[in-house]
Amino acid sequence: MTHDTTPEGQKVGHDIPIQDLRSFVDDFPALLWRIEIARSRIEFLNDYPLYPLGDSARLFLKNRAFRKQMLLPEDAHLLDRFLDAVSQGKTMATVFRVHTPADSIMWLKLTGAVNSSDPRYYYGYLLDVGDTVDVIRDIQRSEAASRMRIDNVPTPILLINHQSLRLRQANAAARNLFGLPSPTTGRLPHFTEISSHSLEHLGAILNDLPYQPWSGKLAFNTYQGEPLKAEAELRWVPWKQTALVRMSVTPVQNDRKDAGRLRRNVQAAFSDAPNLAAMLSQALEHPDISKRCNAVMLSDIRAKNDTVQVFGAGTPLADMEPGEKFSYRGTIAEDIDRFGLDHLVVDDTMDSIKPIDWALFIPRGIRSYYAKPFYQNDVLRTVLILCSTEPERFVGMKPDAFDTVLVSLNEAVNTLRIRNGGS
Repeated sequence: MTHDTTPEGQKVGHDIPIQDLRSFVDDFPALLWRIEIARSRIEFLNDYPLYPLGDSARLFLKNRAFRKQMLLPEDAHLLDRFLDAVSQGKTMATVFRVHTPADSIMWLKLTGAVNSSDPRYYYGYLLDVGDTVDVIRDIQRSEAASRMRIDNVPTPILLINHQSLRLRQANAAARNLFGLPSPTTGRLPHFTEISSHSLEHLGAILNDLPYQPWSGKLAFNTYQGEPLKAEAELRWVPWKQTALVRMSVTPVQNDRKDAGRLRRNVQAAFSDAPNLAAMLSQALEHPDISKRCNAVMLSDIRAKNDTVQVFGAGTPLADMEPGEKFSYRGTIAEDIDRFGLDHLVVDDTMDSIKPIDWALFIPRGIRSYYAKPFYQNDVLRTVLILCSTEPERFVGMKPDAFDTVLVSLNEAVNTLRIRNGGS
């Protein structure tokens, strides 16, 4: 029987056959339980296995010593708060992590409340929320990369309100390219003030943007009115209650003046970097680098001391200790210095007999690389290395192929050394 209307103050509910409730409890994708508060006694209402925990899940809720072994120590206070709420009959929910028998980490959620018709009992469930955590992390990473980290990108990036076309954010390279006011000295202008000629063309692009990215040439001008042509890439970025357009801009190099402007944009991005790790990450984000490379590496050369100190950015180098030291003998730097090379390309590290390739590159899945040397007072000081997990990614590359980024990066590194009291 169904109750459609009830006197004020009464709950609307449905009479559900007991066999349907039993089937729901048995099929519910979590471990259901109830605790008799006064007697501190737990019973389980279904047999959901919570793979890979199995019976460990039940023992986890029963045995304090076993629970301590499974819990990550930093999450112990979360479970303590939940158990305090149980003893006081308060509604509570918490999320925490445990070690599994398979030697992995599992995210679990405990939710519970007192049974209002029989306050002696506290009902709840234990649920695997690993999939939910992964979704949340993906959302956070996407938002952070699109919204908060554009200043780490050495190519000009604008964030534009999809409806009003007002500029919401511009990184250092974009402010330098368009001559925009800095965040501390003035409000960012409307997009039409830097691209009035592209407005009609842009309308059609924006209509399709939620469904697919767009790339092509657009006509711009600086905030001061100087014309500028550039390749632009537009992507739709949902942000809270607002839709944004992420616009990446690469000036078309028609002459030395354009090339100089592009170099200044890259320099501006590196000058804002707080440390070497940030500089290397910025270099990896540049479109000239990112479309071909998976990692960027810097070798700090100390030939007199027979050492090379290596720093890196990128997924293949994630486990590398910053400043890891290697012997100078058998390194890229030694080959470059001995043979007077202006650059060095290795098409496939698997064919190499160089010790450094087997010690550093091959174990991290790097199959090819491009190395560029930089000197101080005619002494080799730095080698910047672009790495790919695919073979033959740098075949036929000229010595100046990546100079727009690497020369500026080397200058920024030298400035950082001086700032830190080194040479």
